[in-house]
Amino acid sequence: MSWFTLSIISVITLAISNLLRRVLMKDDKSDAVAYSLVFQLMCAFLVGLFAFSHGFVALPVFELPLNFLLTMVLYGTGTLLLFRAVQTTEASKATILASSSTLWAVIVALILLGESFSVLKIIGVGLILGGIILISLKKEVFSLSRGDLYVLCSALCYGIAFANDTFILRQSDVLSYTALAFLLPGLFILAIQPKALRKLGSFSNLGVLLRMAIMSIFYSASAVTVYLAYQKGGAASQLAPIGQSVVILTVLLAAIFLGERENLGKKFVAAIMTTIGVLLLK
Repeated sequence: MSWFTLSIISVITLAISNLLRRVLMKDDKSDAVAYSLVFQLMCAFLVGLFAFSHGFVALPVFELPLNFLLTMVLYGTGTLLLFRAVQTTEASKATILASSSTLWAVIVALILLGESFSVLKIIGVGLILGGIILISLKKEVFSLSRGDLYVLCSALCYGIAFANDTFILRQSDVLSYTALAFLLPGLFILAIQPKALRKLGSFSNLGVLLRMAIMSIFYSASAVTVYLAYQKGGAASQLAPIGQSVVILTVLLAAIFLGERENLGKKFVAAIMTTIGVLLLK
């Protein structure tokens, strides 16, 4: 299978997992903490199986303790916020807002890594912010719901975590690290919310468990196929624009399968703006 086919599979599986997360969480009775915990551990198990089958490589946990601690806290917090957000925020809107994580990653890189800030990056920032403002306009008034704020805070956590990943991946195997980057946040969620164990009873419902398993499989498949695409020769300059198309695809699929057709034209414009903005920041 070519790197291009693998990258397309990654985009499709990620978009589907975005929709399934919304399906799981739109019920007010869904517990964001318990669902986040199970999601992280399921993905850790699935990606871990793949990592071990390809030869798990020991990671520099003791050499970079602060960085791995940040991985645990930031991804764990980001996941909690995102699951809580999609209880009230449409999958299409959440995906557009979540794309701002790249903006935060660039800001952290500028501050900590001393990277330059070009005119194209300034335009990219403007497009991302413009997309966020457009999707948040209600009758010409800028308005963010609590769910929207949760998504943006989640994007902040993920953006800083992405920048932190660059330090770790200089000394780590990508696939082995990905498995641990699912496990550690799950342990963090369990550590700060041990009562979540009492709420796992909802997963005794076969339907709920099956939907969570399917979502985790699609999300894990997206992570693994990106890794395989790189391994097959796909360059970052090629994979980045393909991967970012998940924003537009999620908006389209959410309109078809979840009936999220309100302000559809505005969503597509915002999705295109943020997609182009993210690409300019790469």
